[in-house]
Amino acid sequence: MARRASAFKSRSSRAELPASDAPEWELIGPGIRLGYRRGRGTRGQGGSWLAASRTSQGKRVQTQLGRADDLVAANGSKILTLEQAKDAARAWVKSLHDAPEAQPALTVSEALDRYLEARTAEGMKAVYDAKSRARVHIRPKLGSALVSELTLDKLRRWRDAMVHAPKRLRTGKFATKVNTREVDTTDPEALRRRRDTANRTLTLLKAALNWAYQHQLVESDRAWRLLKPFRDTGAARVRFLDASEQQRLLNTTEGELRDLVAAALMTGARFGELARLTVRDYDRANGTIFVEKSKNGRARHIPLNAGGTGLFDRLTAGRAPMAPLLTRENGEAWKPAQYQRGFKEALARAKLESITLHELRHSYASSMVRNGAPLIVVAEALGHSGTRMAEKHYAHLAPSYVADTIRRTAPDLLLPQAGPTRFGLPVPTRATA
Repeated sequence: MARRASAFKSRSSRAELPASDAPEWELIGPGIRLGYRRGRGTRGQGGSWLAASRTSQGKRVQTQLGRADDLVAANGSKILTLEQAKDAARAWVKSLHDAPEAQPALTVSEALDRYLEARTAEGMKAVYDAKSRARVHIRPKLGSALVSELTLDKLRRWRDAMVHAPKRLRTGKFATKVNTREVDTTDPEALRRRRDTANRTLTLLKAALNWAYQHQLVESDRAWRLLKPFRDTGAARVRFLDASEQQRLLNTTEGELRDLVAAALMTGARFGELARLTVRDYDRANGTIFVEKSKNGRARHIPLNAGGTGLFDRLTAGRAPMAPLLTRENGEAWKPAQYQRGFKEALARAKLESITLHELRHSYASSMVRNGAPLIVVAEALGHSGTRMAEKHYAHLAPSYVADTIRRTAPDLLLPQAGPTRFGLPVPTRATA
């Protein structure tokens, strides 16, 4: 069968086409159509070339390529011959399919969801805390905002508002009302804690937005990249219980909670690490506890003293290897916040300052330092990758060459005190410790 000649092949053949605002189309390749339109009002101007195709989603698109060389010689840009028009159509379709697909508008909540999903798959250790922080501090104010519409000013106002917002108090699982307490921001320590909370939340938000930017879900990271955290918020006073206070606390706790507190005091492990322990993690022969998953991803063995081995001997006796080691009364492993009420009541009965279970970890480390353990040993026991954190929190407790040298060489002045005078001046006496 003979192939039909193209109606676009020459000026004379195109001149025979009817004048119409609807173009004539010819297929010039797979998914590529070349169009020619000889409009009704174009006498003396010649026709124009068009191209049409479909996107990968099946949507039909078309574009105008330029004018035909019906009356004026082609120049290869605005006025095209038939072959030049075909080449331009093919190039346009290629660019159409090579161009990246436009991303749907991403909200902050969607960015958080995708980031947390990815980090959970990668083994993120603090997912529970991150989800809770996002639910309380980020989603209510920024969740519905489009990431592309975030500005430095909007993020700064959100960060600053967290400092002055009332502090949320813990409520029961089925509580319908959120309890809050006003924060006295004139108190320097209260202000530091609120700013530290804001910084931690900002870190989470920036991590989620940076993940979205790195995965090409948003086009720019300028808004949050320019926002800096509050300065000088990390100088928290670390609280320790001395040996007598630790014993008082143990004496005022009972049952499964007492086992949890004792385990925290005698291992220095974090709550999450303790809650994940199973019976098989206790090595009776070597007297150690194996922490498989820690905050920084490093596993470690914690050697136990006589009190620790006695505790874990009792907790593991006759139990299945995969059973949770530390459990509640119902035999289930502890979950976050389930110990809070009983722990606070035990502190009150022992007449101790209110502390968190995590600060029992500091008490473990401080006892080691006071008893002469090198900071590198303390860092290893706590699962730190270096001694920086141990030096920050516990160095002042350790016997120190620097401290001893200062005490020996610093000026030891005589202080005037009330008492006998000489020539109208107090007689100086040596200050006593």
